[in-house]
Amino acid sequence: MSGPVKTDSDNSDSKNGKNPTSGGDVNAPSTTAAYYEKGSAELATESALTLAKIQHRLKLTKKNERLVLVLVGLPGRGKSFIARKLQNFLTWRGSDCKVFNVGKYRRHAAEGACDANFFDTRNSAASNLREKVASLALEDMLKWLDEPFENDANGNGAPSFRKDRVGIFDATNSTKARRDWVLRECTDVVKRAGKTTGVVFVESICDDEELLRENYRTKMSNSPDYKDVDPEKAMADLLDRVKKYEEAYETIDDDSKSYIKIFNLSSKILVNHIYGRMAKSIVPALMAWNIGTRPVFICRAGQTMNEFDRATLNCRLSRGENLGEHGKNFRDELFNFMRDECLDFMRRRREKIAFSPNLNTGTSISGLVNQFSRDVSESGHDVDEEYVGADGITPLPFPCYIMTSTMPRARQTVEWENYPYPVEMLSNLNPLDKGDFTGQELEESAEENPEWYSRLVGDPFHTRFPGGECYADLMSRLESIVVDIEQQVGPVLVVSHVSVLQALVAYFRNSPIEECTNIALPLNTVLKFTPSKGGGWQESQHRVISSPTPSQCGDCDASNTNYDMLSPVHRHSIRTPVGSQVEITTGMGSPPSVMPSVISPMAAPPIWGDHLRRKDSGPFNPHNCRNTL
Repeated sequence: MSGPVKTDSDNSDSKNGKNPTSGGDVNAPSTTAAYYEKGSAELATESALTLAKIQHRLKLTKKNERLVLVLVGLPGRGKSFIARKLQNFLTWRGSDCKVFNVGKYRRHAAEGACDANFFDTRNSAASNLREKVASLALEDMLKWLDEPFENDANGNGAPSFRKDRVGIFDATNSTKARRDWVLRECTDVVKRAGKTTGVVFVESICDDEELLRENYRTKMSNSPDYKDVDPEKAMADLLDRVKKYEEAYETIDDDSKSYIKIFNLSSKILVNHIYGRMAKSIVPALMAWNIGTRPVFICRAGQTMNEFDRATLNCRLSRGENLGEHGKNFRDELFNFMRDECLDFMRRRREKIAFSPNLNTGTSISGLVNQFSRDVSESGHDVDEEYVGADGITPLPFPCYIMTSTMPRARQTVEWENYPYPVEMLSNLNPLDKGDFTGQELEESAEENPEWYSRLVGDPFHTRFPGGECYADLMSRLESIVVDIEQQVGPVLVVSHVSVLQALVAYFRNSPIEECTNIALPLNTVLKFTPSKGGGWQESQHRVISSPTPSQCGDCDASNTNYDMLSPVHRHSIRTPVGSQVEITTGMGSPPSVMPSVISPMAAPPIWGDHLRRKDSGPFNPHNCRNTL
């Protein structure tokens, strides 16, 4: 009998851990396992089929300089609310945005208000007028979109950044024929040659009867159509108007168009062919906006070293500094202030509803946990009772969503022993990155690089610090912060730094983002923003503690002390530029007070809003500079 003879070498693969039948490593993942982990390793290639399927994406991913958002919906569905929120958000993020409200054109053409009969489709004269005013509004919008952009350079030699333009066509646009007409006018290849314009329809659908009634009441109290009209008559006329629109209303069902559907002004949204910036920015914002009321609190981080000690030690502010004595006092008083404000918010909310609302947002209904309500119920205390624990001393936690930067002084400002909930520390909230000029004052940077400084004077919003950021960059990283704040249903506290807070305050005040470098932000003061029904925000400022006096700061400029010691007010709705005095209405029947002026050390708009030179400093001396990011 003969046959192959096995030797030690024949079994070498087995001894080395290899499978002799497969020729591979038995410890290596099999082809099947690799497929489940990574999928096919075959190189992806384009085919006629894949190209055909992504034609819309290829078109819509491209960023057009002109975009039209066409609102769709019956009366009382919150279209104008959405339009105002869109305008504020898009303007804040750097676009030119304008709302063209067809109702305004209609009232002007009809020389006043119109009753329900005006909206009857059988009223041919009124129908013709409605078509005419819609055409006028659309024509004006397209003319505005096509206006020449600014020159490539401004008078100071700094480059001018071209903005994109977004027109919002605010009307019912309730029929397919009307929407097709708007689309044709905006995209006609002959009329609009060389003026590429994107068109997205935004439909607001509401079938919640209780919500509709509330919307109708708001519309009656604010619409010019019902000024000085008896409420019962106004409601009857509005319901009749809605009925006439419903007879001809056609919801969007053409999937060849780009559209967004919003249901009951809530977080249910349907999107179709929405890509690029629309998916990245507008859709999250639409999902975040809600009709609930909740306060948003904004404040600077507590003070670290006082100015006298800093001058004595001749040291600059470092990013890693800890809170000083005054900063710790502010931290403690901020806790008391926030506790009182948040508990008052809960009391007022509980007066409206019989159950404890869920104040936390999450990824799904099943994933939500009402942490605050659970803590209160387990403690056996009601929010209306004395808000302390069983020992009668330790305060119980209050409901608030807190965000800070990663800087130690910001984090320490909300390090409260009796607040067990996690605090979100986000690098998005870190101060403006000054790159190569980190640690310098503007005077020093100007001397080191006068060419760069001349560009900064010409365009302080878009001029980047060498190796660092500009305010436009800062706004981009704050976009997700704004969306996060807007989606909350309970109180929010943001603790950050001047440059960041200037950009955030510009959003809540609806002031030009390019001018945010002028916004003054006093130390030891909390800015409170509360939503208004129209989509804006009401502002009040609250001084938590007094800032250090000149004697406590050494020989620091008194103007800096005035800047920090803003008098407490109850209501404020005027933007407060540095270097000016504004009247602040208290809303309590008392005479207006005057905000102390803030002295800017340079002719250019102040960057970070906090570069204040001593009055007696004389020629520039780096040792006399202060930096309070």
